[in-house]
Amino acid sequence: MSTHHTQVVSTTSGRTRLRVSDKRRNQEEMERISKSLQAPRFINSVEYNHKTGSILVHHDTHEQALEAIKDIMKNLGIVFADVTGASEIVQANGENEGSDLPSAIYNLNQEIRQLTNGLVDLRFVLPLGLFALGLIQLQVYGLQLELMPWYLLIYFAFETFVKLNFNQQVI
Repeated sequence: MSTHHTQVVSTTSGRTRLRVSDKRRNQEEMERISKSLQAPRFINSVEYNHKTGSILVHHDTHEQALEAIKDIMKNLGIVFADVTGASEIVQANGENEGSDLPSAIYNLNQEIRQLTNGLVDLRFVLPLGLFALGLIQLQVYGLQLELMPWYLLIYFAFETFVKLNFNQQVI
């Protein structure tokens, strides 16, 4: 079975099993994911099999563990599938294609990273675009308050940058 997204296969008190997408099933990527998952104090151990794409995480039994694990993996650029599989769209030729919004954003982010040799990604480009839009609006319309004010766009740029780049650490 070919998967386009990472899935939570099972979760019990103190143990979570994940299955990563096919494109992440290599030794280097699985090692990177494993090291990132071992960072928080509530995770006791991480085991993986790069051939099957399975990751087994042993963790403390607190209730936010699964969400914290998902957050860590999302920060690595990993997209999770819906439980129902509804995130996959069936194309006209009958093939499942991972062409939903998270997948498209992930692919765009990867292309931007590749074009800039890892120097820039969407976490920088999106706030920069909002900031530039705010400056353009200030220059063209001045301080007109009837439209979306320029300072609101610049505030959104700052807020977006902070939210995308400085996540809270999980204890």
